This record gives sequence, C-alpha cells and structure tokens, in this order.
Amino acid sequence: MISSLRHLPVWMLLCAGHFLATYAGVANAQHSPADPVIRELHVGFTGVYKLGCWSPVEVILAGGTEPYTGSVTISVPDGDGVPSTFISPRPVGITPNQKTSSRLFLRVGQGYSALRVRFRSADGKVRADRTFYSSSEPSDGVVLAPLPATNRVILEFGPSVGLGDLLSSESPDELSRSHVVKVNSSAELPTEWYGYEGIDTVVLSTSQPELYRPLVQNTARVEALRRWVEMGGRLVIFCGNQAEELLAESGALQRLVPSKYDKVVELRESQPLEVFSGSEQAITSDRQVRFLVPTFSEIQGQKFAVASRGTEEVPLIVKSCLGFGEVTFVGLDFDRPPLRDWEGRQSFLTKALNWSPSDNAVPGNGTSGNVGEDLVTQIRNVLDGSFRGVRTIPFALVALLVVGYILLIGPGDYFFVHKILRRPELTWISFPLAVIAVSVGAYFFANWQKGDQLRVNQVEFLDLDTTSQQLRGTTWTHFFTPRVARFDLSFQPSFLADTALEESNHIVSWLGQPGYALGGMQSSTGQSTIFDADYAFAPGLDAMHNVPVQMWSTKTLTARWSAQVDPPLVAELSQTEEQLVAGTISNQSDKPLEDCVLLYGEWAWNVGQIAPHATIDLKDVNQPRTVRTLLTSATAGDTTITNTAEDGTVPFHLANNDLTRLAKTVMFYQAIHGQRYSSMLSRYQGFLDMSSLLAHTDRAVLLSHHQLAESRWLDQDKPLTSDQDRQWTYYRFVLGVGPVQPIEEQTSP
Repeated sequence: MISSLRHLPVWMLLCAGHFLATYAGVANAQHSPADPVIRELHVGFTGVYKLGCWSPVEVILAGGTEPYTGSVTISVPDGDGVPSTFISPRPVGITPNQKTSSRLFLRVGQGYSALRVRFRSADGKVRADRTFYSSSEPSDGVVLAPLPATNRVILEFGPSVGLGDLLSSESPDELSRSHVVKVNSSAELPTEWYGYEGIDTVVLSTSQPELYRPLVQNTARVEALRRWVEMGGRLVIFCGNQAEELLAESGALQRLVPSKYDKVVELRESQPLEVFSGSEQAITSDRQVRFLVPTFSEIQGQKFAVASRGTEEVPLIVKSCLGFGEVTFVGLDFDRPPLRDWEGRQSFLTKALNWSPSDNAVPGNGTSGNVGEDLVTQIRNVLDGSFRGVRTIPFALVALLVVGYILLIGPGDYFFVHKILRRPELTWISFPLAVIAVSVGAYFFANWQKGDQLRVNQVEFLDLDTTSQQLRGTTWTHFFTPRVARFDLSFQPSFLADTALEESNHIVSWLGQPGYALGGMQSSTGQSTIFDADYAFAPGLDAMHNVPVQMWSTKTLTARWSAQVDPPLVAELSQTEEQLVAGTISNQSDKPLEDCVLLYGEWAWNVGQIAPHATIDLKDVNQPRTVRTLLTSATAGDTTITNTAEDGTVPFHLANNDLTRLAKTVMFYQAIHGQRYSSMLSRYQGFLDMSSLLAHTDRAVLLSHHQLAESRWLDQDKPLTSDQDRQWTYYRFVLGVGPVQPIEEQTSP
C-alpha cells in the first residue's frame, strides 16, 4: 500500500493532507468550549456622565458554550491617571448562548480615556476581555466621553415639560454648560443613591403613569432617589391628573412627597400661575382653564401660586426640605395643553427649578482668569501648600539649579580637565562623578525641603438635621508621602469624637481636580503615571486596596457618609414679626462649639463660642448682618484681613488662600452670590451648598468650626496620621424654627 502511494501525483497527496488537516481543525473547534463575549457597555444616563462623579454602568455579556459564575470588573484611570478597578457588587451568572447584564458604579478621572471590561470566573481566570474607548461620537466599541465635572445635568423622566428651553441662553464655555438628559424607562434609574452624584436636578413628569408602575414592585429605585435628595439633591415633580394613582398610599411616588396626599380637585383659575412666573402672557386667550390639581392635608414646606376654591386654598407649587435636599412639587402637567403651549412656560420653569443662568462663566469681582474654574480646585491648591514641614521649591530655583547643572557638566567639566588638570582623558572620571554628586545632592536637598514623614491635611463638613437626627459627612483628605508606597485605605467616620456611630454607612474614592489646568481631569494631555498595576475598590465601595502614590507626591481622597445620632443641641427658636428669629440654643455636649454663626433667611448673627452645657439667648447677641456680609467679613476666615471693601466684605482675591473663607463660600455659595463674589463655579461638589435651606422660614442653620480631628483614614487598620497634620472641621446644625408667637406668649414667664 505504501509503495502504491509513492506513485500518486504530489498534488493529490498535498490535497489529501490539506483536507485531513482542515477536517481535524473543524472537528476540534466543534468540541472546544467557547468563552463568553462582552457585547455592550452603557455608561451613565443614555451615555451622559461626568468626570470625577459616581456613574451607573451596565455591561451586556453573551454566553458561550459553558455556564460560568464570576464577577465583572471595569478599569479606568482615576483623577491622577492611575488605573483603578471597580468590581460588580454581586456575582454574575452567565448561561450558555444567552445574554446577561451586570450593573455597577464607577468613577472616571480622565477625559477620552479607555475603559477595560473583564469577566472573571469563580476560579479567577479571565474569560472575557474587551477595551472600550471614549469619543465625542459613540459607535461599536466606543462610548461617549465624559462631561466636565463643572457641567450642570438635569435628568428628566417622563414626558418632556420643555426643559430644553432653559438652555437657550446658556454659556458657550465648555466647562460651564448645562445639559438635559432624558430617561425613558424606570429600569435605567439607579438602585443606589450615589448613582445620581453627577446629576444636579431630577425632574419627574407623570402624565404617563405606566412609566412609574414598575417602581411599585421595585422600591429600591425610589428609595435611592429619596436618599439622594436627603444627601443634598434637588427633585422636581410635576403631577396633576395622575396624583390618585401615584401619590396615594402605596403609590409609586408617595415616598418622595413630604406632604400627605388628600384628593384631586378641579381648578378654573390661571392667574396664580401667571403671577408666579412673572410672564405677561396669559395661559389661554380667554383665560378659561380647567386643571385637575392634587391637594394635601398636611403640607410641609413653602406654598406658592396659591389658588382659591371656595374657602379652600390650593397651592399649585410646594417647596419642601427633605433631609439636606429639596423637593419642589408642581401640581400640574406641563406636558399637556394648555400649559404645553403657554408662552410663559419658560419663565415658570426658571422659577420653579431655581434656574440661574447668571452663574455661567461671567467675570465677577473676585479674580480674573478663573472663568469656568471650580472652588474645589482652589481648595486643593491651598491644601497642597499647607503641609507642615513640607516646603514647595520655587520654579525659579529649580530653573536656576538646572542651568547650574548644565554649566557644571558642560563648560565646568571642560575647564576643569583641560585648564586645571590638563588631562582631557580624565573627563571619563570627572563627568560621572559630577553627575553622581549632583544626583546625591539633589536627593538630600529635596529630602530636606519636603521631609521624610507622611503628612495629612483634611477638610470635613459635618451636617446634622436636629429634627430627623440625620448626620451627613463629607471628607476631603489631601495627604503627602515622601516615598513610593501603596496603601490599603478604609474610612472611620466620627462626630464630636464619637467613632461608634450606629447605622453609619460610607463610600470612599479619590477627589479629582476640575478643569484644564495641570493635573486637571479635563486636561487634553491627560496625566502619566509610573504605575501600571490597577488598584481596586471594594465591591461595596467602602475601601480601596493597593493604592499607589509616587515619591514626594500627594493624593486627594474623599468620603461621603451618613448616620443617625442624638443631636448635641437643643434649640427653641421662633420667627419674629420682623422676619428674624428669636430664642435660645443649648449645647448639651462636652465639646465647645467655636466661632458660631446663626443663619436665618438673609440674616446672620455672630454668636461666638457656645461652651459645653451652656445656653445662649439671641437677645444677648449682636445685631444681625446679611449672610453675605458676615460670611465674607474681615474676621470670617482663619486670619483677619483688614483690607475690606466699603460694605465690609473681603475681596476674593485677598481671601482665596484662606481655607475657611473658601469653605464658607462652598457651603453657602448661592446665599453669598458666590459666582459674582469669586468669579468661580461651585458645581463639582455642589451638594454642599445649603443656601436653599435658608429660603425656608421653618429652618435655621448654626455654623461652627474648629481645627480638631474627627473622621480619619486607616491604612491596613492603622491610622493614616502624623504629628504634623492639619484639620479643618465645619459643623452645620439645621435647627427647627417655629412660627411667630403671639405677644402674650412672648412675654409670659
């Protein structure tokens, strides 16, 4: 047989060999298992998300031939350009030949960065791996690039109420633009409150109730939205005809409305809406309207555009506090005629949403050249220059040393070996010796300038609603390390030195720098890093593992947390006929409250210190001044500045290196007309602005600060501290204020 094969033509043997090899390959491929494939990546809300903010993500996977259980990870650069990895909080099961989705949250720190998505099976092997790129035009394998951290984003769910009209006069500046994002399904809403961190305002319109019915069964999305409002978010609800279904007991939105729903009534009056909007345009030409409006039996909040129905007053707009945020309820459907076609609709929306296009990039009285920059950037710069024992080397000195080094190894070395030693061949010895000597000298000089110990500068905002006993904490930590190191970071919240906070929960991350400046998240060149290995966030986002920091470098961290605590203050306050506030405030804690300022409406009182277990009466306090004047006065900062304007305020260009002045600008940005005062934005961490609470007559805010440590970071369960740390801690206590008391009650013993 073999001898007969020898006589076959060569081409027949080659064809037979090719056929056998192909058949064997096909047979082998049919029996080898196929791994799952990552099909799609959806970031943010319909592709819209911000730099430096938590954003929801959905990963779509297609199963192969084998079932797997594992986890999805996404790696993206952080604000310093270091790769960071986010892990799905729940196990992901993949069924053969079927699609599976996994939802998680991430924080992107660089514009136009790559997002690497991987699926790891339970045995640790990577079964699917795909890299998505970001661009201004999405396509297969490409997602939309993130928006700047200083952009405003309104999230709209339900039929459109005309929010796009508000953007007609927006600034063309890229850093201060505003956007309206529409979500069409309740399944796109996050199940965790921090998924809304990149959203400034959420708007719900309800004329299509079928959109909201899935929320009755899946309450996690409603609870996440409510929790976001409590943590400082702004929610606007338009609800008229469908109030019976959505606002009644067990209704989908019942938990989001601070008042108790009663019934729906018919109104035929349009004047309250027209007066509220300030528009001269009538809703209808004959002023004949028919509205179905919900009423409430227990209204909590401010009432606007109040209509009459017999002897009954029906407010069409109610603004209520919910935690540290605000809910605006509009009892009408603005997506239906005649309100949909009303020429005054834009004016109405501007007032209902507290929309202020004036805070766009318009130069103010503070500084020049800061248009579009955020106050967080300035605070980071101040923290960077405030490390004790760490001296920043001036650029002029660095340039001078570089010139000296070039002269030493060039003309200096030539003159030494040619003119003094007269032996040019010795340059092979003198040149490397000079390089080594300069390198050693530079190391010891830098070590002398920057020190050899860890340093931590920390700013913390602790806000307590004394009525609900809800505590909100926001911590910014800027630390310096003198050597290349990796950190396993966790967070330990504290309030008035109490670290055993019951039911506390927190999330941690890095804090980016907004804008285009060097180190900014929006920088077109991005940031380079010597670290290739990722560091990882814990699945619950409450810790970060193996975080690398370069030698003589800094890292900025942030934590947001909440807890329930017993209020250390007891306030008995009431409004006066002069629209001021009177009463007493008692400090029942063992800690003194320093530099206290009471804010109510447009007025502020300089209270001073409230000693432990002491009570102050406002009648013994100096006369009030406006909030803007007192918070920007000569003594409002860490140091006294005597060079003030005619109205007693300190110009921002003299105050922009004082951290307490910057913090007060962030905490009450709108109340002190922050854009006009500083020429800077305050949007990246805009939830810290509590100006909206001052508009409510039943709320007052007591502001206090000191330089003692509260919360702290742990590195492998050891405190991330040194004996040279600096702390700035600010307390804001939201106090209840009662109505005006009759004169006989005020004078009674």
